[in-house]
Amino acid sequence: MMKNFLLITIWAILSTSVRAQEISAGKWINMVSMTTTKAEDHLRSKKFIYRQSYSSGDTLFKTYEYTGSKKKKGNENEVERKCVVSTLKGSSALTFHTSSEDEYRKIITGLRKEGFYCEYETDSTAQHASYLYQYKDMTADASIKKVDTSTTYSICFYKKTISPENMLETAEDLLEFSSHEYLVYFFGSKNVKKDLYYFADNDIVNCSVLFMNTNRQVIFVWKDPLNRRKIANLLFGGQHNLKSQQANDNVIAENSWKLKSGLKVGMPLMELRILNDNNIAFCGGKAPNPGLVLPESSGNIDFRNADVVLGCVNCNDDKFLAAQKLNSDRAMDDGRILFVLSIVLYPEETVKFD
Repeated sequence: MMKNFLLITIWAILSTSVRAQEISAGKWINMVSMTTTKAEDHLRSKKFIYRQSYSSGDTLFKTYEYTGSKKKKGNENEVERKCVVSTLKGSSALTFHTSSEDEYRKIITGLRKEGFYCEYETDSTAQHASYLYQYKDMTADASIKKVDTSTTYSICFYKKTISPENMLETAEDLLEFSSHEYLVYFFGSKNVKKDLYYFADNDIVNCSVLFMNTNRQVIFVWKDPLNRRKIANLLFGGQHNLKSQQANDNVIAENSWKLKSGLKVGMPLMELRILNDNNIAFCGGKAPNPGLVLPESSGNIDFRNADVVLGCVNCNDDKFLAAQKLNSDRAMDDGRILFVLSIVLYPEETVKFD
């Protein structure tokens, strides 16, 4: 009887010790919400020891290894744990690596309980390199890597920080919202809708629409359509081929969003010409993209990071339809009534965690 009691007690102590070594999903979420310094202090308090640092581009990586218990020689069941703290321009991500599948699965279960979701998690028709769990302003990117006979289970935790000074004064300010979930977190689910966008040649992509059917509408087209994140471009104004709007020919002639340059949808060509302080060249009716302003037109406005398309009220004549290229000064002299029909804004290429 006493022997059984001692065995149960020892087992309970050992089980508690093993669990104490693990860091729950909630604790990882709290840690990624801390400053980098506090997060590293917390790792050290959990017996993670700093090992090395290295840089890749603008990102600094610091590696911490778990040394809570000495690995006994020949003990293959000892769990190996490592955390990499990556920092880019004040933002940090924590990537936890473990050799324990059970520990990995527990964190995933914990994330679900915290409200995180992955839309394709239960899709058995395809194998994905990683599974992205999202919730509000946080993400957890889970993956499994096998090398020879060893397997490493990894989860990268990241918390999005919206710049405090971002008062949404210009269209470029919207580029901070680099996922559908971030849009919902900031603007509310009533103002953000999931949709499909139809390009030419039946190319269909997932998109998100902010303030649909209003003069503040913006369409977010994603580089990562599966997870609806990483902006490919933002679409303002014009007639857009959304699945939800196939039943009507809705054209948003006015849009309240302005670029930093002052450029906006609905702006007459005369006003655009004055703002740019340079003659504006654009494609004629014979070109593949009639009305598209060419980058060579850049003056006060930089047309290299945005596709600006002009609409026209009186451009159905043979002269316009036969032209490959026109310019604003000549078009206005000819009495043509042109205006900014739509704008496609592209983000600057920057390496980001999200």
